[in-house]
Amino acid sequence: MKIIHIITTLGDGGAERTLFNICKNSHIHNQVVISLLDKGKYGKLLDKLGIKLYYLKMKPNIFFILKIFSLMKILYHEKPDVVQTWMYHSDFFGSIASRLVGIKNILWNIRHSDLQENQSNKKTIWIVKLLSKLSWWLPKKIIINSKRSIKVHKELGYCSKNFLHIPNGYDFSMFKPKNKNFFSIRKKLNIRNKTPLIGLVGRYNFEKDHFNLLNALYLLKNLKIDFFCILVGKGIHYKNNDVVSIIKKLRLKNHIKLMGPQKNIPSFMSELDLHILSSNSESFPNVVAEAMACGTPCVVTDVGDAAYIVGKTGWVVPPKNPLRLAKITAKALSEIGTKKWKKRCIQARHRINKNFDINRMVKSYNNAWNEFYYKN
Repeated sequence: MKIIHIITTLGDGGAERTLFNICKNSHIHNQVVISLLDKGKYGKLLDKLGIKLYYLKMKPNIFFILKIFSLMKILYHEKPDVVQTWMYHSDFFGSIASRLVGIKNILWNIRHSDLQENQSNKKTIWIVKLLSKLSWWLPKKIIINSKRSIKVHKELGYCSKNFLHIPNGYDFSMFKPKNKNFFSIRKKLNIRNKTPLIGLVGRYNFEKDHFNLLNALYLLKNLKIDFFCILVGKGIHYKNNDVVSIIKKLRLKNHIKLMGPQKNIPSFMSELDLHILSSNSESFPNVVAEAMACGTPCVVTDVGDAAYIVGKTGWVVPPKNPLRLAKITAKALSEIGTKKWKKRCIQARHRINKNFDINRMVKSYNNAWNEFYYKN
């Protein structure tokens, strides 16, 4: 069976990472990947796996229609048994191009939850509304990684009978607790062993709501609670004037380190005492599951499937509420070093292992593709 994946970009994102993990761990299919934009981080990694790749470098200009024809030409030449599209733009352009060359086994993939009218791109919102109409006849299945997203897209008018819930899966050979004698971050930043190390891994954008966390940390500081926080992700650096200015305003300079994007995320996750998700919108936040897989408990805002992921192993607070986030974080930090905390760390990893194993995710995708391949 030949599977063609069509994805908007192969940059550093959750959907791109999931696609890479599926290609890496699914050995029974001939897989091809088409990126509507460029190669990105995961394009290079897919190259190393020997996956056949195409990059269309689509841009919103006069030559855009030519790229659609290029996509149709690739699909006609490759003759896939199944086309798996990823994210809204790929769902739209990928499925239209596929049907125009006679391909009927099309599966969409939705990776978003809430669409905020004042923040989401207007073109994206327009495409989502159009996709809700097309969902009744274009895709055979609509794979969604988030229970919250199922509810949202059902309300948007998507064909709910086509929904297939496949949560993200994680490789436990990568995400695991680190030897407690190895504390490279503490040594590098000269952080005392007794000081709780908290962090947030996530790129700088509106939805991640770093300012919610920073305001909560300000409240913690005023309560004389000891902590040090590391912020990791694209755009999280000292050239970001918005972040730097609020850190200065809240007098958090001695409590925070901006570390930018990092390659070895499992290492950072395993060294944290506590990971905090301060987002105002999510679908299925990978960083929460990754932290838990490393034995790091989490405080999360009640967005997307965050509460479902942590279960009873962590804490859930309302979004956009720094006061509540500060109070619960203080409560969490007070547990560190106790028997209850050690048990919580073990339970966090166990929950991810039990519910979100990568092999289960890959098997679910394989089953979805096989269903339509063997019908023909």
